[in-house]
Amino acid sequence: MPMLYELIYRSTASSGLSEKDFNDILSTARSFNEANHITGCLLFHGGQFLQILEGEFQVLLDLFDRIKHDPRHYDVLLLHMKESEYRIYPNWTMAFKTLDDKNLKDHSGVTEFTEIDSEKKESTIAKSLFTALSSQIVKD
Repeated sequence: MPMLYELIYRSTASSGLSEKDFNDILSTARSFNEANHITGCLLFHGGQFLQILEGEFQVLLDLFDRIKHDPRHYDVLLLHMKESEYRIYPNWTMAFKTLDDKNLKDHSGVTEFTEIDSEKKESTIAKSLFTALSSQIVKD
């Protein structure tokens, strides 16, 4: 059985993203992820994305390469990619949540995603945030 990995990155949304753009992102991600046994969550706050992807190592690397070239965002920063013992979002091909300032601060202690960096080579703040929110996100 292949090892499970998680990849977390943050990026800045291109200006002028519409609700249709968000729907397109989620629709494409959910279809691809289902076909490739990927689960995860995309968070949005203050013009920034934070995403966790869970799946096989090479599949995640290939997907991340495609994600980095998507014109709907820029300044893509890999926060961490490491082996994981379990999926935080086992029932989601791609969960999505827009966070307000209070929700972000309450669950992470930060006020914007740019405060989450990769200096420690593992983003414990991001992982804790995704874990805390996993029980709050409900399917539409």
